Amino acid sequence: MILTVTMNPSIDTAYPLAGPLKVDDVNRVEPIKTAGGKGLNVSRVLGQLGDDVLATGLLGGRMGDFIADRLDECGVAHDFARIAGESRVCVAVLHEGNQTEFLEAGPEVSGDELAGFGEKFRGLAGRADVVTMSGSLPRGVDAGYYAELAGVAAGAGAKVLLDTSGASLDAALAAKAKPYLVKPNLTELGGLLGREFSPERLDEVRDAVASDERFAGVEWVVVSMGAAGSAAFHQGRAWRVRAPRIECVNATGSGDSTIAGFAHGIAAGADPAEVLRLGNTCGTLNAMDPATGHLPMDRWDDVYSAVEVEQV
Repeated sequence: MILTVTMNPSIDTAYPLAGPLKVDDVNRVEPIKTAGGKGLNVSRVLGQLGDDVLATGLLGGRMGDFIADRLDECGVAHDFARIAGESRVCVAVLHEGNQTEFLEAGPEVSGDELAGFGEKFRGLAGRADVVTMSGSLPRGVDAGYYAELAGVAAGAGAKVLLDTSGASLDAALAAKAKPYLVKPNLTELGGLLGREFSPERLDEVRDAVASDERFAGVEWVVVSMGAAGSAAFHQGRAWRVRAPRIECVNATGSGDSTIAGFAHGIAAGADPAEVLRLGNTCGTLNAMDPATGHLPMDRWDDVYSAVEVEQV
């Protein structure tokens, strides 16, 4: 079983505009509402791939009820801990090829609520082969909480795929029990290591990852580089991955879909090149679909065969 963790889910509301955004005026829209949060995007894609997946995290109030109902509608199994505060709403205005976002911070979580989730998580992690943890932490939760959860999951024998940044990533890398996989982008890696990197100098990226003791014990370090593809480092070996050029419809959720592909491959025991091919196929397909965390599966063969994975 693959367990996905979303600590700060949301109702993602997209407002597509037929024309330009009219500031200080009325903009009439037909909203598209989705059960959102990075981990829930991962969950939906894993469902499409046929995996046994369970979503968990924190839900609160009527907004939380709405999220749970939407997950039921799309067939995603879930077991969330309930909190008193209302789950958040995030709005994206789509106008003239631009995406303007309004992101609520989300509810504040009490110590008792967090303890309740921790107890639930320990039980669920014991049933999981792979655990994904994605996105931001809500207010009231320390930046080291992902590291704590990763330790619980690793102790239960699960492989942890962590997709976060900043202080949460730093704390997880400093912990005794390391994540199995981390996926910073090039800018996040530079911020973590205090220097700038370029896609044209992958040797510098490889040497920096290999020499920094924080990455010791992390099986997979995957560095996303936008249009330049990604670089991956696993057990002393390095790969360069290039996805095919496509017409991007909606890039939101592509990183989450990539994590889903990685989780799918790792859970199945795929070899390193196949894990990378699966992840990048899923990320690319998501960008070709107007829905977030959704793959146009009829295009799978075309994209899968066009992804280039090269050991360097």
